[in-house]
Amino acid sequence: MKYLILIVVFNLLGTTCAKKEKCEVTLQSASWFNWFGGIPDVGGSDYSFKFLTQQCGDLKIDSVFIDGQNLKFKVKRTEDFWEITASKNMKTSSSNRNHKMSKPTSTKMVHYPQVARMVYSLNNRSSEINIDQFTQGKNQFRQ
Repeated sequence: MKYLILIVVFNLLGTTCAKKEKCEVTLQSASWFNWFGGIPDVGGSDYSFKFLTQQCGDLKIDSVFIDGQNLKFKVKRTEDFWEITASKNMKTSSSNRNHKMSKPTSTKMVHYPQVARMVYSLNNRSSEINIDQFTQGKNQFRQ
């Protein structure tokens, strides 16, 4: 009877310890592209980060920084696949209100991001991911 109780206790310990696997976050891609409006000084940059996660049930993205600037972001999550998108708009002047819409004559606003930092929390602990390699997408014209 003592052996049966010990077997049950060790079996319970073994199964509870086995469930505490570490959360794994794997970056699949980090990309960006510039977009331009139909009037001068209207545009910005869009960023996309794609991750695969394993055993990360309560993972939460807290903030996204691009070159030190905190950006608003959106998270799309399906099972273990995460896509985080953020956007940075170019400052516009109030004199642009009377311009006609046209294709931009200059697309010189190329801002290659140097580093992205994503702060996340998991099990009430905060951590971060630093990204320093990006793929540049094709610039877009938006009306």
